[in-house]
Amino acid sequence: KKTAIVSCYFQHNYGSMLMTTYNGERFLPEMLESLRNQTRKIDELFIFDDGSTDSTVCLIENYIDKYGLENWKIRQNEINLGWEKNFVQGLNQAKGDVIFPCDQDDIWHTDKIEKMTKAFEDNSDIWLLISGYHAFSENGGKMAIQQKVRTETNELISKVIFDEKYYQILRPGCTMAFRKELLPLFMINWKPGTPHDAVLWTIASLLRKLYLYDETFIEYRRHESNASRKISHGYKYKVNEIIRTKCINDWYIQSSYFNQKYEDDIQRCNIWCDYRYKLLVKKKFVYWVKLFKYRNIYLTRKKYIGDIVYYFKK
Repeated sequence: KKTAIVSCYFQHNYGSMLMTTYNGERFLPEMLESLRNQTRKIDELFIFDDGSTDSTVCLIENYIDKYGLENWKIRQNEINLGWEKNFVQGLNQAKGDVIFPCDQDDIWHTDKIEKMTKAFEDNSDIWLLISGYHAFSENGGKMAIQQKVRTETNELISKVIFDEKYYQILRPGCTMAFRKELLPLFMINWKPGTPHDAVLWTIASLLRKLYLYDETFIEYRRHESNASRKISHGYKYKVNEIIRTKCINDWYIQSSYFNQKYEDDIQRCNIWCDYRYKLLVKKKFVYWVKLFKYRNIYLTRKKYIGDIVYYFKK
């Protein structure tokens, strides 16, 4: 899936929106409509197209002209950067107090920005806010299963519980909104080949500033050309998960944000990462046996079994 970024300033401040696109002509009309019709309007939209070979750019330009959207701008990259670098390029342009990543092929409920932005206004402790989604499939897309997120209370908006699975992203980036304070921390920890939403999730979880808005705000389209199909959940994704989790853990322990209360869980997670790396990359079978002690850190027991499958496959 190709990612967009929406950023909104609070109150009377200036707001900006950034979208990244690539060959999205099939899906963009619905997405653009759902953004234009938001009950809380956005002041400015920049679109970074990554060298689309279809009519994406023309479609967007015509849409802007049709509705007189003078504050919507599109720029096409001279070379294809790839969805990750194009996303980070856009992210660097986001100046709002709250930033909304989104995908060019989904459909937003019209109250998404209004309700999620108000949640930030009402609670300064929220740095990353996730929501629910409704998945639908077309043209061979693999259906997404919405994972259960455990929270401290049963309220509509509640802090996500910190446990041994804190690193595990349970909602896609298109359900997220985050404060600009996360941006410099993201830039420190993001590396090419790493899903942006996984980095944001892990950082916010460690900071204890991850919240769930338990309401559905997007129609999450799954189809044969989703970018997310290319990044999960094969061998490279597993190795990336190990490396990024360990790196973010190490950064957090050395940072001014570190809270010793969570040190035991983090150190156990680091051991789990080390053992998985030695199993999957160094090909040392004994570490699969050692990982049994840390099996509760896996999202499911099935994923523990999955590691030995990838041990034999690669």
